[in-house]
Amino acid sequence: MPAIGQTVKKIRQIKGFTQKEVYSTIVSRSFANRFERGLNDVSATKLFQILDNLSISLDEFRFIHNNYQQTKVQALQDQLIHAYEAHNLQIMGKIVADYKTSRDLGLRSVAATGEILIEAYHSKTVSMTPEINNLWDQLAAAKTWTIREIKLADVLFVIAVSTGQVALIPKIFAKFETNCLKYLPNGHDPFNLSDELMNMYLTVFQIQLNLTHFEQAKQLAKKVGAIDAHLLTANGRICQQLIVGIANLYFGNEEAGQRILRAIEQFEALYTPAIDHNVIGIIQIRKKWAKKYRRQQAK
Repeated sequence: MPAIGQTVKKIRQIKGFTQKEVYSTIVSRSFANRFERGLNDVSATKLFQILDNLSISLDEFRFIHNNYQQTKVQALQDQLIHAYEAHNLQIMGKIVADYKTSRDLGLRSVAATGEILIEAYHSKTVSMTPEINNLWDQLAAAKTWTIREIKLADVLFVIAVSTGQVALIPKIFAKFETNCLKYLPNGHDPFNLSDELMNMYLTVFQIQLNLTHFEQAKQLAKKVGAIDAHLLTANGRICQQLIVGIANLYFGNEEAGQRILRAIEQFEALYTPAIDHNVIGIIQIRKKWAKKYRRQQAK
């Protein structure tokens, strides 16, 4: 792997910047020459200034520095999520088997997440293995979550339900929401965390329905409906409308709910084979249970 300064030089030349444009007021010309040859290093503060002058984010810089590749942990996490969304339990199982005893904490955390998703897929509950317990302790103990922890933290709700710790869900919910909102300054979303927040809302919304905490589910659906859709990607908007549609099936205008969910199903039907089995599965289950709920309310 090249030195950091060599990658900076590569990006500077691609963008057509001079050394003076990039390093002026940060380091001397002679220091910049040595830095770009890999002979000197700079402090984190100065590196951030250099990257600002290059108009490139730290994440993109790391990606280029790693020869246009994700880190192993990022790639494995993406592979796991893609396999989960495609219901490919074979790939999920291989990830768990290959990395559950890895010496790398990040890889073990991904494997533990995979273990939770597989167990929840089969039985809707999770057995507390040492790996899963470590993941629970790690996320619960951290006072502040960074983006990586936020992307893992959704599994805490599954663990809480499976281990009879439902009372912890509001605390986990508040911690998740608080940490996400830190990354959403002044209505901007530079890291697409509005989608993570929406996925968390969907998880909690379904848990509330499963536990028959219907008043809480109503209030959460109202909050979700009020979120600015402009902050969301297409996936986040589908997730938002999924919650709104299901809420209407249970508590509001049933016809409007059916119309929203039908539109989501039609969108998903554009892809053959289906891309997101989870969305279709959620809709099918919620249509059935919403009818049962309405019949009970009518008695």
